[in-house]
Amino acid sequence: MTRRLKTTQRYATILEVNRAAITQPGINAIFRGTCEAVKKVLTYDRMGLSLYAPETGGLKLAAAEGCGPDSFYRVGLMLDGKETHHGWVFQNQKPIVRRDLQKEMEFQIEQHNCREGIRSYCAVPLVARGDSLGVLITLSSQENRYSQEHAEFLQEVSDQLALAVKSLMPSCSKHFGTNLICPRCIASGGGRATAAKHKEQLSDWGKQGGRGRKKKHQVA
Repeated sequence: MTRRLKTTQRYATILEVNRAAITQPGINAIFRGTCEAVKKVLTYDRMGLSLYAPETGGLKLAAAEGCGPDSFYRVGLMLDGKETHHGWVFQNQKPIVRRDLQKEMEFQIEQHNCREGIRSYCAVPLVARGDSLGVLITLSSQENRYSQEHAEFLQEVSDQLALAVKSLMPSCSKHFGTNLICPRCIASGGGRATAAKHKEQLSDWGKQGGRGRKKKHQVA
């Protein structure tokens, strides 16, 4: 009975997050709706959303809940794309679960979490159509608050946000300075499609030296 209730709550939460992603007008509103939905089934003291900033190659903390005014993790903070737990999740498109942060710490920046009373966290990537967009993270002041099962659930939540967030990002996630509908990506995609479509013909053409065979002139 309890297991069934948990499953029901889980899918109800996913639907609620999906509704927020579809109906809310901006990233902050979508994030608030996500927090309200998630807190019904997953205990946390803080929750944050960081998004890729192509101008720096790092991640920008775009929205947060539960951080005090003196927290290191203030909205707008730029996080290194490699030397942070956010960056690792973003680059590898894999979650991180810290059950006991004081023992499992790997990145220097995690010391700020410890100093602010965080003892465990779960961070998952935000991915749309294979492209990394950012990281969603929940944090707790209690040890052993999160498990792999929690990571799987949070990933489902993140997947509901991905396309909505991508549509609101002001530039292409790969090429800084271009619009969301990036001509470089379109050209690249078109080139791949053309190559795939004409693969056989291109192969035959290549076997002939790339220029075709010259016809021998008949001698009269």
